[in-house]
Amino acid sequence: MTDMRVNQQQNGVALVVSLLFLLVVTIISITAATNSSQGLKMASNMQDSYNSFQSAEAGIFAALAMVASANDPFTRQPEIDPYATFSSSENPLRDLRDGAGSVATRIFLTASGRPCPRPPGETGGSSVGTFDCDYYRIESEHDVAGRARTKVELGVVKTVIGVDG
Repeated sequence: MTDMRVNQQQNGVALVVSLLFLLVVTIISITAATNSSQGLKMASNMQDSYNSFQSAEAGIFAALAMVASANDPFTRQPEIDPYATFSSSENPLRDLRDGAGSVATRIFLTASGRPCPRPPGETGGSSVGTFDCDYYRIESEHDVAGRARTKVELGVVKTVIGVDG
């Protein structure tokens, strides 16, 4: 008879222990799901950021690729949109993930007909009057609302032969 009483006194303990174990497992599961969701959001934001930076860089490199071509944008104009003359099917940025319209590129003439920079330590010869340099600033901005925005700037020096400033 004593064995029977001991069993009757321990009936509720197993239920309480299993409920506590279930509560701990639930809390761990919710924490893991939250962390996983946050990690996915961070990875998505990082991917958008990288894509935005690469698109802005593509705007600059496409402008540089047009040097000495029929569409050379470095023509001593104070400000120019290098892609304004292209149709949408000819635009060099047409294959970007967000489309050519997501990148705005501008080229600014900052100085023209100035002496060209010389490498450090170079002393021989003079190019004054023969070579002049034009200084430009290229700005390229990629902007997709609600996702990412990146602005990249690059300075460019173009050597001009035999042209007065």
